[in-house]
Order: sequence, then C-alpha cells, then structure tokens
Amino acid sequence: MTYFLYNLALLLLSPAIAIFLLYRIFVSGKSRKSWWQQIGLVRLPKEIDGRDKIWIHAVSVGESVASAQVISEIKNALPDAAIVVSTTTETGQEMARKSIRDADAFIYYPFDLAPFVSRSIRCVRPRVFASTDTEIWPNFRHIARGLGVKTTIINGTISDKTIAGARKIPWLYKWTMSNIHLLCMQSQADADRAIALGADPSNVIVTGNCKADQPADNLSDIEIAELRSQYKLPANARVFVAGSTNPGEDASVIEAFIAARNVYSGLRLIIAPRQIERREEIADIAREMGLQCGWRSDPASISGEEDVLILDTFGELARVYAIAGASFVGGSLIPRGCHSILQPISHGKPVFFGPYTFKAKDLVAQAKAAGVGFEVADGVDLGEKLTYILGDSARLDDIRVRCEKMMQANRGASRRTAEALVKLYGVSGAVS
Repeated sequence: MTYFLYNLALLLLSPAIAIFLLYRIFVSGKSRKSWWQQIGLVRLPKEIDGRDKIWIHAVSVGESVASAQVISEIKNALPDAAIVVSTTTETGQEMARKSIRDADAFIYYPFDLAPFVSRSIRCVRPRVFASTDTEIWPNFRHIARGLGVKTTIINGTISDKTIAGARKIPWLYKWTMSNIHLLCMQSQADADRAIALGADPSNVIVTGNCKADQPADNLSDIEIAELRSQYKLPANARVFVAGSTNPGEDASVIEAFIAARNVYSGLRLIIAPRQIERREEIADIAREMGLQCGWRSDPASISGEEDVLILDTFGELARVYAIAGASFVGGSLIPRGCHSILQPISHGKPVFFGPYTFKAKDLVAQAKAAGVGFEVADGVDLGEKLTYILGDSARLDDIRVRCEKMMQANRGASRRTAEALVKLYGVSGAVS
C-alpha cells in the first residue's frame, strides 16, 4: 500500500518532475552526460559479465573518497567480486574515478522512478547494494529487496534536520527503513536516530566514520616546498586555507582573512569553493575588497603577488591543507550542515567552522572536545580567532599532537564496514 501511495504521489507530480529533468539535461547541463544511465540504460564492461557484484553508491564527492578504503578492504576479502560504483552527479563521477582505484565499473544512479530503478538493478544484478550517508530513495530500496538484493547504508549519519523532516512523513521513512537489511552508522547517536526513523534495531550497527581512514598524505618538507612553489608562495608567507565554501560564505571568509592579514602582513588565502564554477564570483568579491586573485586552473594567473588563490580544481584540497597555518571548512556559516573537517585535522591543522554543523554534529563535538576544532559565529568572529591562533605557536604545536590522537581514535571504520558487507554478501540472493 505504501509503495502504491508513494508512486501515486510521483505520478501526480510527474509534470513537475519531467520539467525538472529536462532542465537538468538541456538547460543546466548537470545531467547531459548521465541522463541515459539515470533512466536505467546502464551498460557494464563485458569483462565483469557473470561475476557477482557489489554496488556502492557514493552520495557526494566526500563520500566517494570515504568509500575508497571500504572498497579496497572488500577487494582484499572478495577478489573475485566485481565492484560497481555509482554517483548522482557528473562532478561526483569525476571525483570517484580519481579516488576509487579498486572499482571495476562506474555508472550513474537512477532517478527514483520505478521503471528506471527496476531497469538499472536488472542491468547491474548486484548481490549487495550499499549507499553512503543516509539517502534512502524509497523505490530503489523496495524494488531491490523484491529482486533479492541485500541493501545497506554505510558511513551513515542522520542529522537533526533529517529527523525534523521525517516527522512530516513518518510512514515513508518507516516503510523505507524496513527495506534496508543493514545500517552501518558513524556513531551511537546516529544509530539511535536510525532506529527512531523505523529501522529494526537488530539491523543497526556502529562502525565509525570511514573518512578517518583516508590514507594520510603526510607531505615531506620537500613536498611541502614543492607545493608552495606551485602557488609561488614566498618562503615566509603564512597560509589560511578555506575549503568547500558555499555561496554566502566567501565574503565572510575573505573579511576574516583581511582582519588577520592586518596583523600578519605576509598571510595568503587559498579558498576552495564547493562549486568550482564559482571562481569568477569569488574573484569579484575579493577584487571589490581590494585584493588580487589567481586560480589554480590557470597557472599563468599566479605570479606570487596574489592575496587570494582560488583552488578551482578537483582532488587537490586534501594536500593543500598541509601548507595551512589554520583552516576553515565551509557549509557551516550557512544552513548547509558543514562539510568534512577531517582533512585539515589529518594534517594536524586547527579547523574553524560556523554554527551550522548538523550534518557533522558528532564529529564536530569530537573536534571541540579534542581542542582542535573551533566554532565561530560569523566572519568577524573568524577573523579574531584566526588572528589569535596564528600568533600562538605553542598552541599550534599542541594542536598537531591532539589532531593525531583524534585521528587514531577514529580509524578502523572502513575495515569494520567492509567486514559487515562481506558477511552480508555471503548470505545474499541474486537478481532474477
């Protein structure tokens, strides 16, 4: 009955859905390359025909990176299994191809309309399906279960915002959760929230945050010097790195940078927008504040005189944190929920974030408790705290030690998650 009601609602909304899909394909271009797979026309490489498959869906760019270690662990345990990785966006696909080396195929995740979902699952024919984070997609879960696929959530987290939204349609969440065989959650708080949404407690386990298992890219002094040279940074120039900024945050970050630079004249800002196509928008903001800009995608624009360097490329931010004196992670000064703070912490750097951290609530609490993460109210507060911490070399040394302890306490999630998936794989059915 719930399946019928959900799809009846989709049918009634079909004109709006059609307009939205046409807009993504022909106007915004966000689905121009992916739409045919998103309606279920999936083609896998011939070399994995006949092999049992595990399908991993990476919800975001960050989750693509997080799932890489899980996939490596699965490959070690099940070398004959084929790993199929899906993403929703073309940007996510590009990042997944760069960061996940053990995948056998990459595809796009279908729109959650029954015909598209059914066709995709029958094309892939997985024994196990796992999605990162907590996107539930009711049709996919229901149809997959009916076809004998064991479905899971890995690296799961449930925010207060999700709980609030679920209160409006509790029947939909309860039904969807009943179709999920296993939920591997980041924390006990996330596990409790999953159960509150309707998950069977016997299907919920705590495995930790897989992002903590990303291989630490500990740069040597020579590598750091080479990285600084790429940006033509003077030898004595300190660097403030602002990662994954969103619209509405850049001006505040730049204002904070200017406040700190009034004290530390050689300070430079490297800003990595979440949406790299916003580089001109950010450059305009900086120029209006009297600053000179360059961007990574155009080395000719970097002369060494720039105040602000815009990192408008994929896959480089994690390394760039290594040259930071301090860092800021975006999605937190606006109600986006905060992106991953583990990358700067893995390099031993203090990390600032705004008050909106509902997507990373537990990790942020850990960072605060460890003395490596610091909440700021706005750009003015960020400027004051950034200025203070850059002037305290003893505290920066102490933070490096604290960061390593926090990372050590969080490692092992990928192995635990892979073990759970391998166990589920052993008892899985097959798509008929």
